[in-house]
Amino acid sequence: MSGPDKPETLAIHAGTRLQGSRTVDLVAPVHLSAVGYFESSEDLDASLDGKDFVYARIRAQNASLLEEAVAALEGAEAAVTYGSGMAALRALWDAQGLRPGDRVVMALDGYGATRALYKQLAARSGVELHALLLSDKDAPARMAALAPRFLLAEAITNPLLNMPDLPELARAAHAVGAVFAVDGTFSSPVLQRTLQQGADYALQSSTKWINGHSDATGGVVAGSAERIQPLLAARVLDGAILGPFEAWLTLRGLRTLPVRMAAHSAHALAVAQRLAADGRVTRVLYPGLPSHPQHAVAARLLPRGYGGMVAFEMAHGGRAEVFRFLERVKLARPAPTLGDVATLVMHPASAAARRMTAEERAQAGISERLVRVSVGLEDPDDIAEDLLQAVAP
Repeated sequence: MSGPDKPETLAIHAGTRLQGSRTVDLVAPVHLSAVGYFESSEDLDASLDGKDFVYARIRAQNASLLEEAVAALEGAEAAVTYGSGMAALRALWDAQGLRPGDRVVMALDGYGATRALYKQLAARSGVELHALLLSDKDAPARMAALAPRFLLAEAITNPLLNMPDLPELARAAHAVGAVFAVDGTFSSPVLQRTLQQGADYALQSSTKWINGHSDATGGVVAGSAERIQPLLAARVLDGAILGPFEAWLTLRGLRTLPVRMAAHSAHALAVAQRLAADGRVTRVLYPGLPSHPQHAVAARLLPRGYGGMVAFEMAHGGRAEVFRFLERVKLARPAPTLGDVATLVMHPASAAARRMTAEERAQAGISERLVRVSVGLEDPDDIAEDLLQAVAP
């Protein structure tokens, strides 16, 4: 045997390289090493600028593969991943270089944690934050009158499933020089490419539909190379990276995203129709139903399916009755997330909108009787029967 033979040395250096193999992995391996090295100092120097993999905070293999895949699905030049969707939202805010007196517009009826985060950041920086019902027909004009620097919309709002007309918003935003970002988590890039509908940034909480199995948190922002490069550079310093296991699991889930979204959409439509026909529930919200207030917009912007999210109000009661409903479901699982292969139910007023004030929830139309359903891949009749038996008094 040539080379060092002391056990202390062998234990550290033996088995660190695969010798003689020319195989190409069908599935990318999990790259757990946080640090690499180069035999060439010039290569090491270049890697510290992100030209190769040397330190996971700068650039990591599994995250890079996921970024490539998401960018392809979004129809984008580039993408950047984060440890959570909230980290991605924070990075978008920071990237705008907002100053005191600047204005930001966001959805009145969007995700409560997003609004809480942006309220906090606006208060710290002296930025004016305006919340508008972006699905209203006059929303583009109202938004433009505010002349914001930054506009954040949700492709389908959480939890009320309203749908803003993104191309109209984009035209109005760009006319006044605003940067337009869209959180497309509820629709996924398979059903809706928001960049092609006018967005400058497409954001996803990859924890949800992209991962699809509730086993990895993450967030991702896609866009032009020019817009994504500063986000990549900033992430080197802020450290909001996605770990290798989370990136690997999310990429595994992404491989079946088109097939899953087709099934989720078909099941959700069937469940929404069953709920709408039952007198024990009211105000069934699903973009695929003709009764949805923006059904025509949905038909135009969601050509591949209307998504897997349904919301409804119980005909009677309030928070206590919804809590009882959550305890009575047998197939569905009460959980504060979405996008799983299993059907998930939650009470938005105490979960997704928990960090909104009672006044903000009332303005948005989020009542105590509202239930949000992430429709899974179980038989849709079984899902509907489970929900309806849990609603029954």
